[in-house]
Amino acid sequence: MQGQITLTLLDLRFFAYHGLYEKEQQEGQHFLVDLWITYPELDKTVHQLDQTLDYTVVFGKLKEQMANPRHLLEDLAQSILSELKELFPPITEIRIHIQKESAPVSDLDGRLGVQLTRQY
Repeated sequence: MQGQITLTLLDLRFFAYHGLYEKEQQEGQHFLVDLWITYPELDKTVHQLDQTLDYTVVFGKLKEQMANPRHLLEDLAQSILSELKELFPPITEIRIHIQKESAPVSDLDGRLGVQLTRQY
């Protein structure tokens, strides 16, 4: 019986320049990212990195995307998921949660963000 494996990258913190407002684009801010990638389990025991998803490659792609400023987090999330699916076709589901640690909202005591899930 074949199961599903979920690779997780959680509580990743990036400094980036995403946002609509000039202050966000000029000064930047910290973002928190959680990523879940689900793919089919192999019928055999996994012994080699080339038999699975390499989380260092996933992290590298995520880091590249976070360094490319976007006005909207929705655009960023869509771009990340599209690139990862193209890179790893066996993926059956991807979910990302991107949060701004200090969104420019008056009196906000918390974080704002987006979450996107795609099932294939």
